[in-house]
Amino acid sequence: MTMAISIQHSWPLLLLLAIPLLWWGARRTRTNLGRRHLAVVTVLRSLAVAVLALALMRPQWHAGSNDVAVVYALDISRSVSSSFLYSALAWIGNADREGKPARARYLAFADRPVLLEKLEQVRNLAVTEGRPREDAIDQAATNLERALDEALLGLDRDRVQRLVLFTDGNQTQGDVWRVLARLKEANVRVFPIPAKVRDDRDAWLESIDVPQGIRQGEPVTVTVRAFSPGEARARVVLRTGNTVLGDRAVRLTAGLNRVSFEIQLSSAGSNTLAAELIAEGDRVPDNNRVQQSAWVAKAPRVLYVEGQPGAAGYLHDALARQGIEVSVAAPVDIPESAAAFALYDAVILSDAPAKAIAPAKMRAIESYVRDGGGGLLFAAGENVYGEQGYSGTPVEKVLPVQFRAQEKRKDLALVIALDRSYSMRGRKMELAKEATRAALDLLEEQHQFAVVAFDSQAHISVPMQFVRAKRKAEDQIARIQASGQTNIYPALGIVYRLLQKTDAKAKHVILLSDGDTHPADFEGLVKRMADEKMIVSTVAIGEGADRELMSNIAKWGGGRAYSTVSPEAVPQIFVEETQRAVRSNLLEDAFKPVVKRRMEAFRGVDFEQAPPLKGYVSATARDNAEVFLVSQSGSPVLARWQYGLGKVVVFTSDVKNRWAVNWLDWPGYGKLWAQLTRETMRRDSGEELDFRVSREDGEAVISLNALTADGHFRDDLAPRVRVTGPDGTAATAELHHSGPGAYRLRVPLASATAARFELADSPGLSRRAVDRAGSRRLYHAYPDEYRALPPNLELLRTLAEETGGKLAPSIAEVFAPNGDHSRVSHMLWPWLALLALLLYLLDIAVRRAPLAWRRLGDDAAPATRGSAPG
Repeated sequence: MTMAISIQHSWPLLLLLAIPLLWWGARRTRTNLGRRHLAVVTVLRSLAVAVLALALMRPQWHAGSNDVAVVYALDISRSVSSSFLYSALAWIGNADREGKPARARYLAFADRPVLLEKLEQVRNLAVTEGRPREDAIDQAATNLERALDEALLGLDRDRVQRLVLFTDGNQTQGDVWRVLARLKEANVRVFPIPAKVRDDRDAWLESIDVPQGIRQGEPVTVTVRAFSPGEARARVVLRTGNTVLGDRAVRLTAGLNRVSFEIQLSSAGSNTLAAELIAEGDRVPDNNRVQQSAWVAKAPRVLYVEGQPGAAGYLHDALARQGIEVSVAAPVDIPESAAAFALYDAVILSDAPAKAIAPAKMRAIESYVRDGGGGLLFAAGENVYGEQGYSGTPVEKVLPVQFRAQEKRKDLALVIALDRSYSMRGRKMELAKEATRAALDLLEEQHQFAVVAFDSQAHISVPMQFVRAKRKAEDQIARIQASGQTNIYPALGIVYRLLQKTDAKAKHVILLSDGDTHPADFEGLVKRMADEKMIVSTVAIGEGADRELMSNIAKWGGGRAYSTVSPEAVPQIFVEETQRAVRSNLLEDAFKPVVKRRMEAFRGVDFEQAPPLKGYVSATARDNAEVFLVSQSGSPVLARWQYGLGKVVVFTSDVKNRWAVNWLDWPGYGKLWAQLTRETMRRDSGEELDFRVSREDGEAVISLNALTADGHFRDDLAPRVRVTGPDGTAATAELHHSGPGAYRLRVPLASATAARFELADSPGLSRRAVDRAGSRRLYHAYPDEYRALPPNLELLRTLAEETGGKLAPSIAEVFAPNGDHSRVSHMLWPWLALLALLLYLLDIAVRRAPLAWRRLGDDAAPATRGSAPG
């Protein structure tokens, strides 16, 4: 045992200065006391002053001790196995006998702690016969923070302090780390003993994970999280109201299982999702159901402008199946004002010729994107390049790519199949020959050219040859004369053989006819030509032409179908089609796009399994553009950038049955374009609000993250939330600013269970933004103690290490001194004050007894200075 003395104040030492004054005064005072009598009185008075000064310094006497005070804290919540409780009580009894603590107290806890003096009292607080006693602790929660706080009150500060904690460490209320500093300050060593969790083969549902920003009809992935103690067969059912969204048979594994459902929510507004688990051998049904609120915004609206309206059905149907409301329009029907575009969340321009869109409409598109934050998806095609393309237009300024300057293709073989039947005689024939010569004039010397004229038989009027002596070819064209009947099939056969013999990379056919033909397997022949990269375009002239067949031939051959009544239009058609064949930035070779960079819109899209595209328009990405898909040569296929407040995406291939014909049946086609549309489309307002409600540590946590349309944090808000309880009563509270653009509020869960949370009218937030944020509901399906989680060994180990204890100790380790000493403090000032009082009383008594001193032979009182001699 060690001893030490401490004082609290030092200023009373100044009182000791009065002692010399007492002696000086004793010598100077007049008195009838003898010298020895006066000396004794002065000594007594000096001692009284000295002792009083010591008492005012408030001294304490500290004595060291190795005596141990212990609190046994036992978790009796529902998650702890009953067999563990019995073994823990036995362990405590043995510890009391072997460790012989100077002071032992017992604490039982679950949602709240109860400090007890006797071990037997712990059993009385547990659940009896499956039903809680009226005075029992609520076993449906675990609050370690309150338990440790109460244990601190039960420890004897004058002894070595030990806390033995029997728990699984799975706190459902409070925060144990808030009490850690107090434990360390009090030098309390904590010795956790991990509890065994209940073993009732209970599988249970943890939660339903729902993505934010769901739109009406949008396919989304919802994940149900289920926990199982071991392998088991089970069913997971997901519902909204009486509608079953998914029903899956699963094989649960030990631990956490994630069961995903691809669903669509058809109702806008607040939706409640409910999940149910039916597992074999499950003995506790109370934790097999959970609910989750989901806010569903209205379906997005998209304006789809297609250059070939007859081909709009492919993308329209794919987007509609993905929950997007699509309005199809021809280029000439585009709105003329940005206000009209504001009705749509995004605009898709697909293979729309620039000449069909008036400059005012292009400026409206630019304003819609730049100023209104609209989304624009631009799909290329054969109409978006060349002299009739978008060069120098307001739309070109919006795009993240520039289409490369037009160059003539260096490797091209062009064959013109010309109907010379009797019906073509006269001006028709002359205009057809003029058109053929015009096409020849557009070719360069390195190109190859041939003409096959046909009536009932096919004739090679100009053999396949390089274009060097155009005069000779023109003479051969001039000698073509009309005669006979129309038979197209043999002519296409000859054209096929001519092109097979050439090694040109680009092979193009222009077929002109004004009449009916004999039936034949045109589809088989033309498709074989297309498979060998031969493009067949057709021109049907006059009323008697078989327009349906000519259109089908062009479709099978991957070309364009022209139809005209006036022969005067034929030369211009030939020129336009030859220009298309000659231009080199339209690359019609099959290729598979390569993923250069991932984006959110690629989620769930497997480009490895994607079929090849049949062509694209060569382009150059702008400096600030993001490129996500490229061709094998590195040319951008899919690019994106921010333009003003809006986003713009460019796809340099097409979205219909020419270049993307193989994609139409690919499962990734609709998914990719729907996700691209959703990621690109305009926000509902100039504000971006992320409003969430979650359950955490027995409280509802309401959070709001606010951004401006251009991505800056909004720290100037005072958002308020309205909480409506199950009984219909409502209260409004303000969220607190917790970080850049972030606001939070915690509400006790008891008052928030099954409540509705919604943003109230708040300064700085528009009504449209508040409506868009919507409402949330928070459901408390069952107490957290019904989640049979394994012991939280990390928490228990950290708690032991931070306080100097040990995880899972023996009895001897709990009571080992480990260098700890207690210090018993005793206050000395009351005794010193009493002693000072006694000395003062003794001084009075001695002063008032002069006769006794004279009998002892004390001299007469000394004469004071200035007195007459006695």
